[in-house]
Amino acid sequence: MNMKFFGCFVALCVFCCSNVLSQNKMDILPSKITEQDFELPKNPLIDDKKGAVILSDRGSISFVGNKNNNWISYVFVKKTRIKIVDKTSFKLASVRIYLYGRDERKDKLENISGSTYNMEDGKLVETKLKPEDIFEDQRGNNLTEKKFTMPGVKEGSVIEYSYSIRSYRYGYLPSWNFQHLNYPCLYSSIEIGIPDLLRYTILHKGIDSVPGFTTEESRERLQLASVTVTTAIHHHKWEMKNIEAFSENTFLYDPDNYVDRIEFYLAQTYNGQDVSSMTTWTSANAELLSAGGYGAAADQERSANLYNTMDKLTGGASNLEDAAKSIYAYVRNNFTCINDDDINVNYDLYEVNKRKKGNVAEINLLLTALLRQKGLKADPVILSTRDYGTHPVNYPTLDKMNYTICMLRLYGDTVYLDASKPQLGFGKLSLDCFNGHGRIISEKDTGDIFLFPESVHELSRTTIFIQNDEKSEGTMSGSIQFFPGYHDSYNIRKAINKEGIETYFKKVKGLYGNDVLVSNAGIDSLDRLETPLAVHYDIGFKPGNGEDLLYYNPVIGSEYKSNPFSAAERKCPVEMPAPVDDLYVINMEIPKGYVINEMPKSAKVMFNGNEGFYEYIIQKDETGIQLRTRIKLNRAVYMADEYNSLRDFFAFVVKKQTEQIVFKKKK
Repeated sequence: MNMKFFGCFVALCVFCCSNVLSQNKMDILPSKITEQDFELPKNPLIDDKKGAVILSDRGSISFVGNKNNNWISYVFVKKTRIKIVDKTSFKLASVRIYLYGRDERKDKLENISGSTYNMEDGKLVETKLKPEDIFEDQRGNNLTEKKFTMPGVKEGSVIEYSYSIRSYRYGYLPSWNFQHLNYPCLYSSIEIGIPDLLRYTILHKGIDSVPGFTTEESRERLQLASVTVTTAIHHHKWEMKNIEAFSENTFLYDPDNYVDRIEFYLAQTYNGQDVSSMTTWTSANAELLSAGGYGAAADQERSANLYNTMDKLTGGASNLEDAAKSIYAYVRNNFTCINDDDINVNYDLYEVNKRKKGNVAEINLLLTALLRQKGLKADPVILSTRDYGTHPVNYPTLDKMNYTICMLRLYGDTVYLDASKPQLGFGKLSLDCFNGHGRIISEKDTGDIFLFPESVHELSRTTIFIQNDEKSEGTMSGSIQFFPGYHDSYNIRKAINKEGIETYFKKVKGLYGNDVLVSNAGIDSLDRLETPLAVHYDIGFKPGNGEDLLYYNPVIGSEYKSNPFSAAERKCPVEMPAPVDDLYVINMEIPKGYVINEMPKSAKVMFNGNEGFYEYIIQKDETGIQLRTRIKLNRAVYMADEYNSLRDFFAFVVKKQTEQIVFKKKK
C-alpha cells in the first residue's frame, strides 16, 4: 500500500498563547463572496452536474489562558464555504457540532454565523442564519449536540458558516480533514500556534499526498487569572489545494482512516518547573480509575450496593460459570442500550440498575461490577469499533476510544462479554469490536489486548438435495439447509428481531425468483444465542417446459454473481468483515426425460500460495450430479498492492459460479 505517514514532535518549553495570536497570526477568513463564486472554475476534479464542491475549508487552533484554573484552554475556529450543485448535496447544509464536558468544564460554542447566498434576477441575495435556527440536544451528561441547517438553500446556492469552540480539553485537540468523502475541495488549511507549555505529536495520514507546510515563531503574552506570561509560540500551517473527493468507500471499515488529515496528540505539559508525560497508558489507566465517571464506578467497594442484585441472580447457580452466565443474561435481557459512542459514565451504576437503561459503557461496567461482587475476576476493556476508526496502539488517545466491553477470567480462560446487544451470546462479541487494539482498565492487570479480524474463523455451509418430484410430473423439489457461522447468525437474529421471520424468508425467496416455491421454512436454535443457526426450507420448481435443451446453474443463490472488486485499481486496503470460508454442496438428480449434454469442468485455484483457495469439484453418475465448491481466504485485510490478485481471484470465482449444466432431452 502506497500510504505515506509522517509525524513530527513539536518540542517547546514555557507557556502560552494569546488572543492576539488568533487575531493576527491566524486570519482564516477568505475573501467575501461575489458573483464569481457561483461559477465553478474549470478543474478536472469537478463534475458541475451533480453534488457539491467545497470551495474553501479553513481552521485554526490557538491557546488562551483559563482563569478558572490558572491553566490553559484551546480555541478552535472553523470557516467553510460550499457550492451546492444539486439537491443530492443538501445534507451539507446541515451542521452538527459536539461539545464535551459538563458544568464549568463544558466546551463553549461561540461566534456562530452563517449565510446562504443565491443569485436572483442577476443580484446577489444573502439569507442569514438566525439564533432561533440553532438547536441543542443533550446526548448525555458529558455530551451536547448543537445543530443548525442553513436557510434558503436550493440548487446553485453558496453557503458559508463559521464557529469557534473554546475547550478545557487541550489534551484532545480536534483533528483536521483536508479531504472530504464524495466531494472535491479546492482549498483546505489548518493552522496551530503551540506555546512552550505544551508538546504534541503531530501526525499526517493520507494516501500519496503531503500537504504544504510552513512554520514560524513569535513571542506573545498570555493573561492568566493572576499572572501575565510572555512565551514563544510556534506557528504551523498545513494547506492543500485541488483535493479530489475520497470515493473508495466499499470494503473499508471506516473511510476516515484513509482520508488526508492531521491529528494532534498531547505528549507533554510543562508548568515552568515540572514536565508531565501524557504519552503512557499507565497515566491514562490511573486517570480512568480515579475518575468517578469510569473505572471507579465498577470498583468492588464502591459498587457494594449491587450485592443484593447479584445475590438474587446467582443464588441457584451450582458453579461460577453458571453464576457468570446468570449475571450476563440479566444485564443483556433487561437493559435498553443508548448508543452514544462514548466511554463516559453519566450515572452511578446503582442508578443504572434501577433505570434499566444506559449507554454501552454503563451497561458493561454494570456487568463488570456484578461479576466482581460474585468474586469473579472481571475488568473493563476500552476499544475503538470499526465505524469509529483506529487509534495509535502505544498512545492513550481516549477520544478515539468509543466502546467498552468486559473481560472475564474464568477457570484459566479469558472470556469477552458485551451485554449491550440483545442478540449476543455469552462469550461473544460483534464483528465491530474486532478492530485491533483494546486496553484493559484495571488496578493490577492493565494491559493491551488485540482483537483482529483474522482471529474470526467460521465455516458457512450450504447443503442442497434436489430430486424429481414423483407426485407432480415435470417438476423437481428439494431441501436446502444453510448453516451460517456465528456472526452471520447474529446478523440474521438482529434482522428477525427487527423485521420478523416472515420478512426474512420473503427475502430468501427473492433469491430464487417467482418460478420457485419456498415452503416448510424454519430456523433452529434461534433462541440459543451461543449457537449458530440452522436455516432450512424446501423448494419446488419446473426445470423447463419440454425444451430440447435445459440450462441450469447448479450454484443456487450464489452471492458471487458479479465481481465485488470490479474497479481497475485501488489505493486503499481491502477490509472484509472477516476471513471467508464458504462451503457449498449440492446433490441433484438429472431432470426426468433428459441426459447431460455439457457440464462444467472441475477446477481449483490458489490465492497467494497458501493464503486461500477456490475449488469447484463436479462429478456425475447415471442418475445425478454432485457438486462441491469452497471459497476460503485466511485473511480479512489486503493491502492495495494485493488488489489485482484479489480481483483476479474473484473474477475466476464468479466465472465458475455462473457456469451452467446443459441437459438434452432424450430422443
